[in-house]
Amino acid sequence: MRTYLLALTLLPALSAPTQQPAPVAAPAGANWQHVQALPVGTNINIKAKTSHASCKLKSADADTLTCSHGKDLVFQRTDIVNIKVQHRGRSTLVGLAVGVGVGAGVGYAAAGGPCNGICIIGPGTVAAAGAVGFGAIGSVVGYFTDFTKSTVYKAP
Repeated sequence: MRTYLLALTLLPALSAPTQQPAPVAAPAGANWQHVQALPVGTNINIKAKTSHASCKLKSADADTLTCSHGKDLVFQRTDIVNIKVQHRGRSTLVGLAVGVGVGAGVGYAAAGGPCNGICIIGPGTVAAAGAVGFGAIGSVVGYFTDFTKSTVYKAP
């Protein structure tokens, strides 16, 4: 039973690297050249002095950044506070893995530990149900919070 729980807990974490697309790698640090090196179509979050936007990168030159979110948005480099690259898929997988681990532990603890005697529902079943429930919650939280996004530019 412990082997089953261990496999159930580790399966999402072990399969995660094969399911996510290749991340957009930015050079070390955060300067404007990193923004210019991003591929066209990269999902980015821009925080400017007076506004913010989530959009797809269209172009970046020495003084401006243009992105698309239904319509073209143009930002002056001097107005931009920071730019972050979105990693919703990675955040979803991390949230799923954490949720499955927590859910399995909570489910096993809620079942009262090992079954001594006759059990209608064993602790493994309760742990699996907890893993599924918490895993679903964790993946939704990970997707919507996007807590693994990375900063590629921060104004000096």
